[in-house]
Amino acid sequence: MAITIAVANQKGGVGKTTTAITLAHGLALADKNVLLVDFDPQANATSGLGERIIGHPAQNHYLLQADSPVRCVETRIRRLTLLPSAPSLHATATILATVPDRDFRLKRALAAHREAFDYILLDCPPSLGIFTSNALVAADGVLVPLQCEYFAMEGLAQMLAIIRSVNRGPNPLLEMYGILLTMFDANVDINRDVAEEVRGHFGRDVFETVIVRDEALCEASSHAKTIFEYAPRCRAAFAYASLTREVRSGTGKEVGAGIRRPRQ
Repeated sequence: MAITIAVANQKGGVGKTTTAITLAHGLALADKNVLLVDFDPQANATSGLGERIIGHPAQNHYLLQADSPVRCVETRIRRLTLLPSAPSLHATATILATVPDRDFRLKRALAAHREAFDYILLDCPPSLGIFTSNALVAADGVLVPLQCEYFAMEGLAQMLAIIRSVNRGPNPLLEMYGILLTMFDANVDINRDVAEEVRGHFGRDVFETVIVRDEALCEASSHAKTIFEYAPRCRAAFAYASLTREVRSGTGKEVGAGIRRPRQ
């Protein structure tokens, strides 16, 4: 039974898609079968894996019809499968807002795939709209990338409030899987201050791993490669390898019991 993790933050530019792609590849390298769901109309996870963006609206019909098959594609990375996105997903949102049980459509669409994969990662858009709500209903836990700057912290309380709201309502098994500090530079005072403040306030809900600022990450995405393909010995690659180990060590669970990372 797959463990489903939503990678979500309503603020853009915090390393959300990079984290979803790289963690998916890291888990695949660990011989786990992974489905990466690009649930963002910007389709950055799709293009980031070098897949062609298909623009026909029918691509996203699985959200609108309960009996529609989910059209996944095998990527060049062994054990990594992609459910691609496209800008046409915007149109689906308008229709989705009017249908019954609209927040449960992704969960239903993925139900048949939970036996085939070890992990399902959901790359959410930088908003708290219909797609993010669907992802939170479908997920076991939420991984929140947080850039080490004060502006990025402003929306964290809102994100946590949404998670608690979904937990009290349509998905009582949803948990905060962890806050991931990203774009960290130890030479920048504000980065250190933010990291210290987040750890002091949220304690064990913060991953031990910190994703360092590394230009190789930008270069890798421009080549439609993951950091493990483009620069496997750079600092960011080692950081994401550490994150992968944390995720693997903390997601043993009984079906329906939620997920928890090991507490130090």
